[in-house]
Amino acid sequence: MKTRYLTAILCVMLLSSIASAQSDMLPKLPHVPSTGKLSDDPKSTQFTFIAAGDNRPSGNAIKQPKILSHILKDTKRFKPAFILWSGDTIAGFRIAGKKMHHKTLIAEYQEFFRQAAKAGVPMFNSPGNHEMDLVNKSKDETVETPDGKMEALYLKEMKYPKDAPAYGAFNYGNSRFIAVDTEEVPPITAVRSEGKVVAKKLKLDPGFVSMQQMELLAADLDANKDKTHIFVFMHHPIKPAKKGSRLNKENADALEALFAKYHNVTYVIAAHEHLYFNATGDTIQPHSKKSPSSDGPTYLVSGGAGAPLDSCPSDAEKNCSSSYHYLVFEVNGDKVDVKVVMVPAKVKKA
Repeated sequence: MKTRYLTAILCVMLLSSIASAQSDMLPKLPHVPSTGKLSDDPKSTQFTFIAAGDNRPSGNAIKQPKILSHILKDTKRFKPAFILWSGDTIAGFRIAGKKMHHKTLIAEYQEFFRQAAKAGVPMFNSPGNHEMDLVNKSKDETVETPDGKMEALYLKEMKYPKDAPAYGAFNYGNSRFIAVDTEEVPPITAVRSEGKVVAKKLKLDPGFVSMQQMELLAADLDANKDKTHIFVFMHHPIKPAKKGSRLNKENADALEALFAKYHNVTYVIAAHEHLYFNATGDTIQPHSKKSPSSDGPTYLVSGGAGAPLDSCPSDAEKNCSSSYHYLVFEVNGDKVDVKVVMVPAKVKKA
């Protein structure tokens, strides 16, 4: 009898230990250097945060667009606790067959960090193709693909812990925030979608999410069912304005199905397209969202923080805007309101 009793106690202790460990299945996401650390307020049910992405300069420039500085300064009026960024922070890219120009890339990161500090609050980034990819040039085509050396430089400059991946999560108040790395290096056997072809016949990579990251993400969502809200941010969108911009189909379908299972996943924010798109709505301004919801998360594309703007497709006139902008999220208990703040195409000073 005593043996059975002790065994039961040990089982309960073991399960409690596992559940506790699982609450942080994903590694802790570090803040962008120079933007300050975030102190969680577990009891907070009312707070504001900002989301944006795609500020990268044109070409191989180091200097950031003036729009970025304007946005970061303008956000202060909303008194946000922190900022979520969905990638393409630098011009990036390295050319295949050529020596990696560390000095230029590091200077690009340092300039972004200098600008990011102007917001005055912690910022968290999910990397984009410009931070992570290699460009292969040939007579027939120019193709961009994920690159291990660019990833290593990103992790170093962003000051990730040793051996940490480029994805992670953090908690604030009643919510959890998850950064998905859509720019992982795929194995040769991976089924890939066709990449989008842009200016100068550059074929962009469709993005990729590894099975390891998918498994950790699933475990993390399962372990955080108690959170009122879960916000996910990434670079390649699952639901873009234009089909060619979509994350690798196999990954996108799997992530969409996964997020639908958890009714506290309220918003999925992406970039990559240089525009604003309310993918699951019929207006520019998203409707208020309550959690839990069986309707699935609201999908938003916010890629208007300074990179050259894309055009909206003709069938998305009501819920798409080819404009510089950022998003303001106001969390109030189980309710979230989102405001789209448009920015003038030209600003007076950086």
